[in-house]
Amino acid sequence: MLEQIWDAILKFTAQLVIPDWGSLIVLLPVFMGFVALYFFGRVLYAYTTAGPKRRGGGRITPVTPPGVHMPGPTYAPAFGAAGMFFLVLGLVFGGPLVIVGATVLVLSLLYWGREGLADYDHVAGVHPQPVVIDHAGPPPGVHMPGPSFLPLLAALGMAILFAGLVFGGWIIPVGLLFTIVALLGWLNDARKEYRQVVLADTTGHLQNEPAPGWPRRIFMLMAAFLVLAVAMNLGWFPPRTASGGAAGASPGTSGAPSGAPSGPPGALAVTAEGVKFNVATLSAPADKPFKILFDNKDANTNHDIDILDASGKKVFDGKDFAGVAQQTYDVPALAAGKYKFECSIHPTIMFGDLTAGG
Repeated sequence: MLEQIWDAILKFTAQLVIPDWGSLIVLLPVFMGFVALYFFGRVLYAYTTAGPKRRGGGRITPVTPPGVHMPGPTYAPAFGAAGMFFLVLGLVFGGPLVIVGATVLVLSLLYWGREGLADYDHVAGVHPQPVVIDHAGPPPGVHMPGPSFLPLLAALGMAILFAGLVFGGWIIPVGLLFTIVALLGWLNDARKEYRQVVLADTTGHLQNEPAPGWPRRIFMLMAAFLVLAVAMNLGWFPPRTASGGAAGASPGTSGAPSGAPSGPPGALAVTAEGVKFNVATLSAPADKPFKILFDNKDANTNHDIDILDASGKKVFDGKDFAGVAQQTYDVPALAAGKYKFECSIHPTIMFGDLTAGG
């Protein structure tokens, strides 16, 4: 009984130490959905509980001073966020969703551009006001949200996350971490702005937030984490003992390198290291089952081997697993012809040609 409980605990903690990044990527929209639902729930709760007792006197309607132009409200940012959501959803699940996501994002950005042009046309040709010298801030009654580096940080985090979706490995959690940190900081700034607006309902004066400083520390931290993730993906860190022999030598023979995997006789040997296969071509018997000994040397990185026919249809789906580990795939009989083998997690950089019967 105690041994079964201990095995269950080890199995659970193994998911935390060596997570299945492929499964986590699929759940990424779900995680972000919970964050969005929590945020909208908090906003809805704040509006429903903001009664007369909280505000004191009646709401003071802010009036823009003469000569000051305030752009009207717009749904364009919300549409842009929705377009980005559908695009990420399409990149995760593939298929037609990619086209749908890209279409929604492009339409959202076009709508946003139209709103910006409409606002520009509204102020174009207006005689400029005299330059105010040594002005400490906006005129009384005008609230201007202070500048923020968080949109830039969120964009950089998304760029790293997209790179992780392509190259895999530790780049994914680094991009996810900085995206979440930037978005939470953005929500915190919005909360501060909302508090200032609620306070202005009683005072009639909108206090502006101070200008932020350059986020040098977080930029340096982001760069350090990214360099470390790339080094771990490429196998530079932690340092490994180099195996002797040529990378393309045929394993299972007398001339095989000392670090080559050993498996069943006649099995094809493939090694994944540095997010790439050590072979570009394989030969297998036609109309006869065979085995592939797959050695994943990329620590904490999931790889697998899938085989596709000439039409792109998957004829063999090998289960992915995290390195450092080995696994033997039992491949069913293939008809004579040309095939492609690839890692389904990194198909753009890990692939090769397989010939059956040749």
